[in-house]
Amino acid sequence: MKAVCILGSPNAKGNTATIVSEIIRALAANDVQTSLYQLSDLQIGYCCGCMSCNTTGACIQTDDVQKIVQELYDAQLVFLASPSYWGDVTGQMKVFIDRCTPYSNTNPSRLPIATTAKGVAVAIRAGGGKGENMHLVHTMEHFLGHLDIPLVSHFTVEGVHSANDWAQRPQVLSDAYAFGEKLSRI
Repeated sequence: MKAVCILGSPNAKGNTATIVSEIIRALAANDVQTSLYQLSDLQIGYCCGCMSCNTTGACIQTDDVQKIVQELYDAQLVFLASPSYWGDVTGQMKVFIDRCTPYSNTNPSRLPIATTAKGVAVAIRAGGGKGENMHLVHTMEHFLGHLDIPLVSHFTVEGVHSANDWAQRPQVLSDAYAFGEKLSRI
């Protein structure tokens, strides 16, 4: 099986990356090859709203988006991960989502796409309430749905402020690893 992870956190060593690392470690232990894309390290321009993709089926910009999307459609598992920034996905994740308009099933000129990929959402927040994370999950589900990738599972973590919190909450890391093992059987 092949998996692709889109990491929306700009912090490569942050809490979201820590959770993603545990999930990927479990996937690897179960022979799942995973590609990780940290959006903040990539060249992705803002959507300029020109709507030419509704005529051509392609974006006028050429950058890392096309490579990522091709890999999404070749994978069996796609998971998006984002910390909560003011109650929503990060700006990096939102820019990526916006730039996928050419591939949306609402685009009248979208090129034919066939995929068997299943989607997963991972959301992390410092606050204690799960509701805000569920908003992120719904945003990611909405996006994946427009790519014809159904969301089959999600994983959320609340109440994590810094890397120091993991020492007091090792069970969360164990849960993330177990979640990755579960994903390997999807």
